[in-house]
Amino acid sequence: MPSGPDRTNSIRLPAVLAIGFTGHRSLKDEYKLKPRIRDFLHQQKGAFEGIVYGVSSAAAGGDQLFAESCLELEIPLRVLLPRPAEQFREDFDEASWQRTERILKDAASVEVIGANQSRKEQFYDCGIQTVAESQLLVALWDGQPSRGAGGTQEIVSYAEKIGHPVAWIHSGTGQVQMLNADGVEQIESHAELDFLNRLPDAGVELQAGSPRDLAEAWLQKVDENANRLAPQARRVASIPIVYTATAAVLAGVAPEMPGAAPWLAVSAVLGIVAIALPAALRLHARQSLWARTRTAAEISRSVLALWGTPTLYEVIGAEVVAEISGILRSLNFLKMKDGSRHGASLDDFRQEYRRDRVAHQIDYFSRQAARAKRQQRYYGAAGWVCGALASLIAAGYLASQARWIGVPEFPHQWIALAMSALFEIATMAGAFAGIKDCARRRRRYSELSDSLRRWDRQLDALHTWTSVLQVVERIERSLLVELFEWRSLVLGAVSHHRK
Repeated sequence: MPSGPDRTNSIRLPAVLAIGFTGHRSLKDEYKLKPRIRDFLHQQKGAFEGIVYGVSSAAAGGDQLFAESCLELEIPLRVLLPRPAEQFREDFDEASWQRTERILKDAASVEVIGANQSRKEQFYDCGIQTVAESQLLVALWDGQPSRGAGGTQEIVSYAEKIGHPVAWIHSGTGQVQMLNADGVEQIESHAELDFLNRLPDAGVELQAGSPRDLAEAWLQKVDENANRLAPQARRVASIPIVYTATAAVLAGVAPEMPGAAPWLAVSAVLGIVAIALPAALRLHARQSLWARTRTAAEISRSVLALWGTPTLYEVIGAEVVAEISGILRSLNFLKMKDGSRHGASLDDFRQEYRRDRVAHQIDYFSRQAARAKRQQRYYGAAGWVCGALASLIAAGYLASQARWIGVPEFPHQWIALAMSALFEIATMAGAFAGIKDCARRRRRYSELSDSLRRWDRQLDALHTWTSVLQVVERIERSLLVELFEWRSLVLGAVSHHRK
């Protein structure tokens, strides 16, 4: 089981630090303030063991200073516009717009956040989105109330209330003050990403150097590690149940057997082994590792399935599971840097998504539903048959003792052994059916495959990015809900056993 650094783990996602910005448009002395911003960014870039990138709008004033500082320091820049560019331009004079045009040209990504809201809502939402898309916010602010729609004070106040770290550069004095400084320590932590990066490459090779190639290789690596762990975890989980049942059978019939002591000794050994086996084989650690790797693999698969869309991945966020935030930020950064995705057409994306994602998931859930149905029938039949045989043996034994029927006489200890064993097998069949959750899985997988077929028909009939993405996000959320439900069950069981 992977546990520490490995020399064969060359396929690694980069840790990323997103620094957002909010600031005034009208500044008294830009040339004195820009070095403050530039020095702060330079310091963060040098101190962070990973990739730093900026997130900001491109309005006149502070936004331009921050964006230009990022580009001068070769820090990738993600621009969020509150309005479409042709409307956004209305706020600029010619010289100022030329500065913004250069920023938009050199930015790694440009996205429009505002839709059909009012102007105030557009600018406010853009500022709030900047906070959401960053781990640290730089605020160029004079400490006074907002003077316009979506002003700096409103964004800083929001960030403060939610505990978001803010580096406040006073626009009048240039002094730097850290707000919510306790949250800075969490920025440096990307433990789950480090752990997954340290997993062995499992025979996966990085064929080329594009961002998508790296993302696909990393998915394959984590997926291979999850596949190697899954059969072990399932197999090992069944052993204690079998040992416990066998120990119970022997303990029950041993007093009736000739030379009871050896039988009791075997029963005691099996019972002890059943208790100690999960710890000895690190069963719960294996289950936890399986859940973590499988979660990372499926999250990465979802991101890659939407790689060809015009926007970054926003189907699910770190608010669902905090541990995945580093993975999502890293994969989104790679997507942002991948220039080849911008040429993808809606028809190409839709065809690829239906073929490689939807059809695959329909097939997977259909097979899993059929498998759960077979398991439910198998365990149910085993329980009924063994229970019926044990009951018949008991009835026959009682009838023979009462002289109601004539049957060959067998040593009663062997009869007791057969009855006990059959009843234990029936009980085990019921236990395995419960552990494998056959009935729920059969119903749930059938529902998912039916829903996916319906959504696939919708995708075939839709012809705009907005309508297609609405269905695609519905599909991805449904798949991830199933993933997180399973993850919580596995890790919840592990946590329960550790208490």
